[in-house]
Amino acid sequence: MTKLETIQKYFDSRATSNLETMLDIFDPNIKIYNVYFPVFEGSTGVERYCNDFKNRIAKCTFDIIDVLEKENITMVEWRGKLTYRNGAVAGNTKIEEEFAFELRGINRFDFKGDKIETLRIYHETTTATNLVKTHGKIIQ
Repeated sequence: MTKLETIQKYFDSRATSNLETMLDIFDPNIKIYNVYFPVFEGSTGVERYCNDFKNRIAKCTFDIIDVLEKENITMVEWRGKLTYRNGAVAGNTKIEEEFAFELRGINRFDFKGDKIETLRIYHETTTATNLVKTHGKIIQ
């Protein structure tokens, strides 16, 4: 499998929170860095990473916009269409009304052989944060 095929598998399995596929494409010592979250490490981290997303997001698709590759590093610009789940909790806010939005970002995939060893996710956060506030209620 090429790096781009592995990356496409990542985005497909991220959209559905497919833990089995994620564990297959990630190195056992994976480290995932994602904006507001603590670092997700190893198989237990991958499971938390998948479950957190699945608990918040009802529907999701990702489109790859552009790819830059250099040796064992691949940078991917992407666009995601996400729908927050009614009843989901985001930070200190519970979503009271399902809502959809678009998100753009860039992921850096560091490969070790044919596995993703490190994943760094960079994306704009203001839109999602504002929509969570609009469609949710602060919980104590």
